[in-house]
Amino acid sequence: MENKTVLITGGSSGIGLHTAIGLARSGAAVVLAVRDLEKGTAAAREIREKAGDKAMVEVLGLELSDLRSIQGAAREFYARWPKLDVLINNAGLFTTSYTQTAQGFELQFGVNHLGHFLLTHLLAPALRKSPEPRVVNVSSLAYLQGRLDPGRLREWPGNYNGLAAYTQSKLCNVLFTLEWAKRFPEIPVNALHPGVIGTRFGAKHSRFLERALWLLYRPFMVGPEEGARTSIYLASAPEVQGISGGFFDEKQRRRSIAAKALQNEGAQILWEKSEAWTREFF
Repeated sequence: MENKTVLITGGSSGIGLHTAIGLARSGAAVVLAVRDLEKGTAAAREIREKAGDKAMVEVLGLELSDLRSIQGAAREFYARWPKLDVLINNAGLFTTSYTQTAQGFELQFGVNHLGHFLLTHLLAPALRKSPEPRVVNVSSLAYLQGRLDPGRLREWPGNYNGLAAYTQSKLCNVLFTLEWAKRFPEIPVNALHPGVIGTRFGAKHSRFLERALWLLYRPFMVGPEEGARTSIYLASAPEVQGISGGFFDEKQRRRSIAAKALQNEGAQILWEKSEAWTREFF
């Protein structure tokens, strides 16, 4: 990974942080795209401590719940780096309370899918400057429970179901991966399941009962270092170079993707809506 630049969203904690550590150890220059610059700076220090003093780590401000912030972050990236070799769309959230993004989208859809949709498009010219570009989308096997409801993307009429919103957003990650692979074969993209990670991910924005259940089951989950392995693999392994549109779990490609994710109509609907909602920020 020497002479390669990798941008990781949400790289200041959890599997994003351990992905950054692993790639920095392999010689990559790592850009942590984070909402909290203070935490990002602390994470950069930790990465240098664990990956070695020569590790190249920088921080870029990015708020995925605000499309204007994504636009600004992309501009800053182009001002500071000549190319991008790997984009890892890692950041994500789960919440049981209905919240909207700066532009009025349901928060989980807005952050987990739409923000990364815009970021990937804005950084595509930088990826094209790389001889071997890669995009890695951190999804989840939770997409198998997801249902694409076009009426519940921008808003969520009726009683809010945080789990349904989350699984839909993870399905969107897979649909986006499949559609990007069709439209832009020159920039390979793959999605992955990192495992059920024993971090505070499922508890940070949840109500008391859901938070208690998450913390109860946390000892049975895998650690973030293990959860980062497939992201590191897809970002760096020579044997996956050129592979696009795949879904990986434990560094293995799942040969069959659930039928709901192969519905071209659903992927096209999602793409067209996402494109229309983000067009003014391109």
